[in-house]
Parts: sequence; structure tokens; C-alpha cells
Amino acid sequence: MIRSIIIDDEQPARESLKNYLEEFCPDVKIVAMADSVETGLEVIRKHLPSLVFLDIELPDGKGFDLLRRLGNFSFKVIFITAFTDYATNAIKFHAVDYLVKPVNITELKNAVERVKEELDRHIFSQNLEELKRYLRNPEEKIRKIVIPDVKGFIVLELDQILYCEADGYCTNFILTDERKITSSRNLKYYEEMISDLDFLRVHHSYLINIQYIISYLHEGTITLKGNKCIPLGNSYKKAFLDVFKGMK
Repeated sequence: MIRSIIIDDEQPARESLKNYLEEFCPDVKIVAMADSVETGLEVIRKHLPSLVFLDIELPDGKGFDLLRRLGNFSFKVIFITAFTDYATNAIKFHAVDYLVKPVNITELKNAVERVKEELDRHIFSQNLEELKRYLRNPEEKIRKIVIPDVKGFIVLELDQILYCEADGYCTNFILTDERKITSSRNLKYYEEMISDLDFLRVHHSYLINIQYIISYLHEGTITLKGNKCIPLGNSYKKAFLDVFKGMK
């Protein structure tokens, strides 16, 4: 989910945009709303959003003033305004998009898609850098993966991951300390990313870290560290057993 904030001095405009987002942009979660530069700064600092829908004309200044006061900011910005003469300034602040009131639903959906693409590229670049680092130092034991999180992202060492579990279109990472972290990416995405790094798909719902296997029963149950029992799917059985042939 994309944690988002709406900053607009008009309550009907805030509510209308919130309703549009809830109905047409299910990946967006509105965590707060504000009506001025000052209240906007407060909710941004409190909630650390990934995306801000920002009106330009506010009662105590302009949306640009809010961004200047923040200095460096990591969230994406979509400007929403009743005026059309701020586009150049919006570009200077690296806005993802610039929408004119009344907001067009198709343009809103397209703007949110661009935000998702930019956030995904950021996560991809984090993982790419980690892969390059590993390739430069193949003996290095610390390998990491970047997991998109509701507040940004979490960096995990692969050795922390006990197994990955499909959860609809999402993936749950079950860690060796029993924590659970949920990613909006599906299990297939992570299988392709880490299957050559001690991880093996053993079921349509499970990807396990093979270094934590304790036992296997022919009835089709794999036991991992902490007595976690994972089913072995019939279509994955041969590949699983082949991994251990040379170890017997």
C-alpha cells in the first residue's frame, strides 16, 4: 500500500479526492489529511508518507513553501490545484504529476500508476545494487534483499528469512525470530529473485530457505528450524529431492 496524505484547504475537495482514491486507486491508503502548510508539515513528519497530494494555494502559504521548509524529502508529490499557471514550478519540485481541479478520475489513476512505477524502480535499484555488490564479492556472506513496506522499505539479510508464504497477491516473509513482514509483491517475483541463493520453491504457496531444513517425511512434510512444518507439493517433489541427492 502507498501511504498517502492529502493537503488541501477545502474540506469538500479533500473528501472528494479521498473517495476517488478509495474507489479507483486501491493501492493508495490515506493516513492523514491537512488543510494548511503548518498542519501539512505536522502530519508529514508524524506519518512519513510515500505520497502527498498537495494543493498549491493554502491559507498560510503555497504548497511550494511547505516543500522548501522540509528541504530534502523522500515522498512523491502530486500537485492538485484550481490554477494552471504553476506547472513550471511543479516541475522544478520534481512532481510526479500536476492535476487541475475538478480532478479527472482517469488522470488521477494514471498519476497514481506513475507513482507506483517510480516507487518500484526505487526498490528495484536497491536490489540491483545489492546484487552488484554480491557479484563483486561472491565470498561475502551478507546478502540482502529490499522489501517494500507500508512506510517505505525494509532491508533484510537473506539469512534472516526462514520461508516466504503466498498471501493472495502479496508475500509474507517469516523470519527466524518469528517476525512477519508483508510485501505487496507476489511469491513468483521473489522466487525469480532469490531461488539461486539457497531458496527453493516447494509448494505453490511456499518458498523456503533450505539451510534451515531440519527433516523431511515421505508423507510430504518439510520441517524447518523452530518446528515450522511446510507441505511439499507433488509437482515440486522431484526438484526438492534432487537438491539432497548429493548430500546423502
